[in-house]
Amino acid sequence: MRELNRWRRFGVVLLAVGTALATSGYIGPGAGAGAIAVLIAVALGVLLLFAGVFWYPIKRMVRSRLGQAPAEEDAGR
Repeated sequence: MRELNRWRRFGVVLLAVGTALATSGYIGPGAGAGAIAVLIAVALGVLLLFAGVFWYPIKRMVRSRLGQAPAEEDAGR
């Protein structure tokens, strides 16, 4: 009798673990959309970071070499 109870317990534990692993991978539509929105926001943030760090100083340097006044200097005139 004890041997049968041990196998039943083992079967119940195995069933509980098996179903828990299968259902823990589900992401609801709200959480999935939120995760996608966060990934897009991070990607755009990195893109804008590079634009601010590299593009604008290079554009300013090119304008100064071509002899065009930057927008900050034009605003005071």
